[in-house]
Amino acid sequence: MGHNIAALATQHRVITLDLLGCGLSDKPLDANYDMQSQARFVFAFMDAMGLSHASMVGNSMGGRIALECAAMYPERVRSLVLSAPAGVGRDTLFNFRLASIPYMGKVLTKPSLFGLGMIWKLAFHDKSYVTHDLVAEEVALAKLPNAQTVFRKTLRGVLNFGGFLEAPRKAFHVRIQQVQCTSLVIWGKQDQFLPVTHVAVLKPLLANAEYELIDDCGHVPMTEIAERFNQMTLTFLSSHA
Repeated sequence: MGHNIAALATQHRVITLDLLGCGLSDKPLDANYDMQSQARFVFAFMDAMGLSHASMVGNSMGGRIALECAAMYPERVRSLVLSAPAGVGRDTLFNFRLASIPYMGKVLTKPSLFGLGMIWKLAFHDKSYVTHDLVAEEVALAKLPNAQTVFRKTLRGVLNFGGFLEAPRKAFHVRIQQVQCTSLVIWGKQDQFLPVTHVAVLKPLLANAEYELIDDCGHVPMTEIAERFNQMTLTFLSSHA
């Protein structure tokens, strides 16, 4: 969100959080890291901040959790901006599917400049965004106590070598249909993490949604096309927040 906060804050109060197990948040090994537990964590955060409702913006797993929030407590979610929400379709990056295998997962998620550099290059269509500083920051976060154990636990809760698990995915589809608020869905056409074909799965499920499919863009449009992303988000929120 480093490319977005200042721009969005010109018109809105912007609050960002590290989800449980992510970033600088705690990473207890005995916690639940399924997507609905993470949604409850978001609402607990909102309660602590005194927020009765909010519009939510999320990318990938964050987009998935935003959808879970809107299904769980629709009266508390005004609108959604979703960038490639995870778990809608079955397919995902081969590296993630391989990392779901116990031994391979431990090897593949070992923090290193080389390994995380490769992953981040797959996240972007324009590889020039993958700088040494960006990767070094990700390596530092990945080396925090329990970070990789929790990452693997989260990963294995939603997918295996074949892709996103069918039973949880179908149950998620049912919850998506319960979302009442307006949504803006932004997806890079060159997304290698979550292919744009997932949009065809999402459209029949998510009522009252607008879609922006972006060419020459990978998995992180909020960074890769930041100015355009910010303008689309501000325009949408001005009409629907």
